Amino acid sequence: MDVTVSIVLATVLGGLNTLQAAIVAAVTRARGGREASIVSLLGSLSIVGPLLVWIAIDEGGTTLPRPQDAAWVIGLATAGTWAVLWLAVRGLSPWYGSAGFSAGIGLALAPRLIGDLGLALYFSLTMLGSAAGALIFDHYGVFGFAKRRVSVSRASGLALVAAGVVLVRVA
Repeated sequence: MDVTVSIVLATVLGGLNTLQAAIVAAVTRARGGREASIVSLLGSLSIVGPLLVWIAIDEGGTTLPRPQDAAWVIGLATAGTWAVLWLAVRGLSPWYGSAGFSAGIGLALAPRLIGDLGLALYFSLTMLGSAAGALIFDHYGVFGFAKRRVSVSRASGLALVAAGVVLVRVA
């Protein structure tokens, strides 16, 4: 994968991690921490399942032991996970069901991105994406959080994180 694409994906993944944290916090306020953890886990499995099906179809199977190596078995398990996730978020905003999606996406992308970028740059970029996402979420009060306007000092903090990414990249 092109390094520029990997840089963008790692940064976006960091922003998605912020989205996940915000959704988990919203589910916690609505249902409690244990329930938010369950919804987040189910969301992660709901994304990892289709990715495993894709691998199984694209590559003719996975290296999982039988019968989990078959696309239809993974697909059936994924359908069950989606059904349980749907039941878990009944009565809440449908957005809340996506709580673990970024973790599932991260599980799928991280090995490739770390291979392209190295650990230090990968984590620096995800931190930059997370910080930028948090700054934006705070500014607009997303998911019912208190609004905290972007200030010069907060924007400067984000700029320092970006400078750290540049230092890691050129090192």
